[in-house]
Amino acid sequence: MTLDAPVADWVASRLGSAPEGEFFEASSMSEVWGVRLADGRSVAVKRRGGGARLAIACAAHRAAAAAGIDTPALLAGPDALGGERGGADDAWLTAEDWRPEGAFSPEGDAPVLFAGLLASLVRALADVDAAGLTPPPWLWYDHDDEDRVWPPAASDRWDPHRIEADLPPALAAMARAARARLRASALSSVLGHSDLNALNVRWVGDRPIVHDWDSVAVRPEAVLAGTLALDHPAAPDAGAAADVATGARVIKAYEDARGRAFTADEREVAWATSVWLACYNAAFEHLHGGPGTVTAVILRDGEERLALAGA
Repeated sequence: MTLDAPVADWVASRLGSAPEGEFFEASSMSEVWGVRLADGRSVAVKRRGGGARLAIACAAHRAAAAAGIDTPALLAGPDALGGERGGADDAWLTAEDWRPEGAFSPEGDAPVLFAGLLASLVRALADVDAAGLTPPPWLWYDHDDEDRVWPPAASDRWDPHRIEADLPPALAAMARAARARLRASALSSVLGHSDLNALNVRWVGDRPIVHDWDSVAVRPEAVLAGTLALDHPAAPDAGAAADVATGARVIKAYEDARGRAFTADEREVAWATSVWLACYNAAFEHLHGGPGTVTAVILRDGEERLALAGA
């Protein structure tokens, strides 16, 4: 993959300096280039689908930065490639500062620091208009396809449903129970970041640098806290899941950071979220090679988590 002419022209026009070379490239759900500009700057250029989700993600990115949360500065975009406002299926471009610094883990108490970060983000994003934002796949437990456990996927590659018969039966059973518990709740929602872990957060000491604003989600605080309680130890190429005791510390630390105790319903929803997400991530381990750490964790303590969820 190389930086093609339309993208290079957009970079020069919007950033005021022509690309001189690329030092990084990746392609998954989006295309990303690390680009050196003629004026000496290094930037990350992203091309992906857009529409309402991308507009809200960029608004959240800018709101967080304005609130003092450290994040790569969003320099340009979102712009539809070709200069006309398009839809979600069109190619859209953004550019941001290249910020590679930081470690995967904080210096200090990770459950407390991650919980404090989530609380800060919820506060920072409170005034962002997120109307119409669809949930990310890993938190789309309220999809309306009753023939499926897992949410509809963009392609077979990303669809656990196609291998469900090959999964440990307990995974789908626990996912169904967690989904039923989550759908039974009527908690109000907030805008927050739904994928805070070493894939998307770097730490300079105990100071976070937040990446991946495409992962913003409108979900109840208890759901966001439950996501964090399970998934904050995950790292690039190293799936992980916090144990029950650590998850409980995250939930308590989030309550402390927000200055209020969760209701009984909220605590149950947080634990139900941990089951749903663990089963979803475990299914993806099987999709991409076989059972791993997350599968082992949820098969070991899934029933305990469901009991805490009241499911």
